[in-house]
Amino acid sequence: MASHYSVPSGNGPVDPEYRKFINENYDKILAQTKKSATCFGFEESTTPYASVAPEDREAVFQTLWDKGNGFRFMFGGFSDIASNTEANDAACAFVRKKIAEKVRDPEKARKLTPSEPYARRPLCDHGYYEQFNRDNVDVVDLRDEPIETITETGIRTTARHYDLDIIIFATGFDAVDGSFNRVNIRGSKGQSLKEPWAKADTPKSFLGVIVSGFPNMFMILGPQGPFVNNPSAIEEQSELNVKLILHTEEERLKRGKAVIDTTPEAEDAWVDICNASAEATLFPQTGSWIFGNNTKGKKVASRFFLTGMAAYLGYVNDMISHGYKGYRIE
Repeated sequence: MASHYSVPSGNGPVDPEYRKFINENYDKILAQTKKSATCFGFEESTTPYASVAPEDREAVFQTLWDKGNGFRFMFGGFSDIASNTEANDAACAFVRKKIAEKVRDPEKARKLTPSEPYARRPLCDHGYYEQFNRDNVDVVDLRDEPIETITETGIRTTARHYDLDIIIFATGFDAVDGSFNRVNIRGSKGQSLKEPWAKADTPKSFLGVIVSGFPNMFMILGPQGPFVNNPSAIEEQSELNVKLILHTEEERLKRGKAVIDTTPEAEDAWVDICNASAEATLFPQTGSWIFGNNTKGKKVASRFFLTGMAAYLGYVNDMISHGYKGYRIE
């Protein structure tokens, strides 16, 4: 069952002129990502939905649809789709209309049409909805008929048995903290990384890279990192970790101290900032892996800084300019 909206990816042959433009402006494009929210190489909109004349709004959505890319659709035309109910409802209505146009069978279209806000990671596809026009492709809404059991020949729901040759499980993933919890990471007092995260309301870190009580453990894509295009997030957090290591080395040469840690107070303050960034959006209104809703037994809490890369780097640079405030050398 598709529970989220998807827009075209825009994938296709690369125009030679566009390739030439990329090659000639590569450094400028990369520099722009640091000033953007999503790091997808486009300028995010600063235009609120309500400021555009009603008769012009449809054309904005259509242009975004034609260009493709889920993040562009959510952030490239209007500035408040992720935070304003009216704007979000309009985006939902536009995509629902497209689903109805693409999927010829009304019942399949009904099952594929989400009813929740457009407030998860914005997806894109290359012909996803069109596949349901094939006679050998169907869609089952597991909210209407939950799975009872897997049999030798298929799947039995509460409504009927489906004969299948192959079953591919696509059940989501234990995002962000799950990968760290699967490693037996021990802190300075022998504690498992799972322990402080299990006791807290949410897995914690400071700026997504260091956890209090686990000195000299530098993470990439840890809890409360920026919710952006991942290659950019990895690059920026790698650079932050290098700066932390160099800062520690400088202190070692001065004072003979070579261990860097963060404080619980810095963690708590950063978590509060991340929670506020989530509450400023509509994302908490929908259950998703961003908050841990997809994993049984996982604490539901924001695991990202949702305000974007430029804002994230603002906090990083402020921390550095204040003498690496929030970190301590021991």
